[in-house]
Parts: sequence; structure tokens; C-alpha cells
Amino acid sequence: MDARYEELARTEAEHWGRATRDPENPQIWDDPVLQEIFFGSEERHFLERAVACGPRVLELGCGEGDLALELARRGLDVTAIDLSPERIRAARARAPVAPAPLFLVGDLNRSELPPGPFDGVIAHDALHHVYALDALLARVEGALKPGGTLLVLDFAGMGRVARVLSAAILAVLPSYMPYARKWALRRRLGAHLASERAKRAALERGERTLLHEGSPFEGISQESIVPAITRRFEVVERRAFLPFWWYLAPKLRLGRYQHAAARWFRRWDDGLARSGVARGAYFIVEAKRRGAAR
Repeated sequence: MDARYEELARTEAEHWGRATRDPENPQIWDDPVLQEIFFGSEERHFLERAVACGPRVLELGCGEGDLALELARRGLDVTAIDLSPERIRAARARAPVAPAPLFLVGDLNRSELPPGPFDGVIAHDALHHVYALDALLARVEGALKPGGTLLVLDFAGMGRVARVLSAAILAVLPSYMPYARKWALRRRLGAHLASERAKRAALERGERTLLHEGSPFEGISQESIVPAITRRFEVVERRAFLPFWWYLAPKLRLGRYQHAAARWFRRWDDGLARSGVARGAYFIVEAKRRGAAR
């Protein structure tokens, strides 16, 4: 793994540095209305809990700085890290607030964290890309003050049945991606269906067939995040949401009914989550550091 790691990390950084919207494969965040329908209430809750972590916070995997900048506008002292130099440059260029967040390039798998103590460490859609998750959480524990907060909103992945069903629906129903391209992408079905364990095993063997083509660490820790946090921190809140339809809502070609259908899909997802029929693919966890530094 060590011999290949630098290449994989460089591929990951380059992927996120050049990530652009694909009109044939739209994502939730490409449409502000869909983003609000599926993530609005949870992201507002996450933001309020992040503000309450202050006054000094560290963000892991900050991307182009949206969350870090909002926290700075609300008066927090923010340090933020991302693997991609391009995204950090973009974040610095977008920092009109004073004082601006401190944006740093860093590899969460290997880099030391900035010196603490921090009142809070925050991660939004970042930890499922971290291969060395336990080692990172140990560094997070050391960077937090006693009683400090770790706050995470992230992707746990859908169950295998849900993944198979979503792939089948997307293959059959009209979507923004033409059928010819969908058929050509059938070779990537294995990566869509692969569990975290299968992805890790493939990565260890040096195989790329089960890994995302551009982002080799995509989903590499998605199923381990909550158990790893629970082993090291005291969890004070955990909520799971969006088991299924969030994935299909932006991709199906529904014309002027897109947003109306999305509201039905959101209610359907909420019903699935309440009934326990399907686990939430996303979650929020708030946890506290226990006692003194180890």
C-alpha cells in the first residue's frame, strides 16, 4: 500500500481539484432546490451545532470553503484543511470575511493536524474518503480540548439491496444519461455494488476495478465512521436519514415535475427511515472527547 499511496492520493486530489458538473449525471448539489429538499433541514441543524462548537474550530475536508466561510461569518475562529491544492486556492480566493479562515493543504490520512486545542472538529462529507480513519480520529482526539466536540455529517452508503435496486431503476427509467452511455458504464456496476470491505481489499491488492475511477478513496471508510467514532468518543447525538430516493431524484428525467417528484421522494425516504425498512445512507453524529489527553 505504501508504494502506491502517493499515486492514489495524487489521483484523489486531482479529481477533486477539477471536479465539474456532468449534465448527464447530475448530483443533488447541482440543483439548489433539490439540495434544499433533501438536505436543507439536516444541513441547517448541522450548521447550528457547528456554531455551538466554537469559538475555535477545525474543519476536515473543507473543499472550496463553503462551511468554513459561513462559520467565520458567524464569528468563529476557523482552520480548514483539504487534500486538493486547487480547492484550497479557490477557498482562499473566496474569503472576504475578516478574520478569514486559515485554509491549509493537508492529507487527512497522513498529515499532522494544526496545533490545538480546538473547541470543535467538524467534518462534512469528508471522512468516508479517509483510508486511515482510526489514525485520523486519534489525532482529532489529541487536537480537541477535553470535552470538545467532534461533529460529522457524512455518507454511510446504502445497503446492498438498495444499491441493486437503484442501479436497476436508473438503467430502466429515462434519465439525463443516455441509454448508450449507461450501457457503456455497466463495467462500473461492480464499484457501485462493492462494500467498504471489498473496496479496501481491492485497494490492498492494487486492483482498481472496484474503486471509483477518479476518486480511489471514495467510500473507503463509509461503513466504519460511526463505529470508529463510538469506540473513541462519547456520542451525544446520532441521526440517520435519506435511505434511497435522494440518489435517483437528480438523475431521473422528469421535466417540469422534477421538484414535485423530489418532494414525494423525500417523504418516501422519511417513511423508509422511520419504518426501519432501509437504513439511512447519510447520518449526523455529535460526540465529545472523553477526559484528558491520552
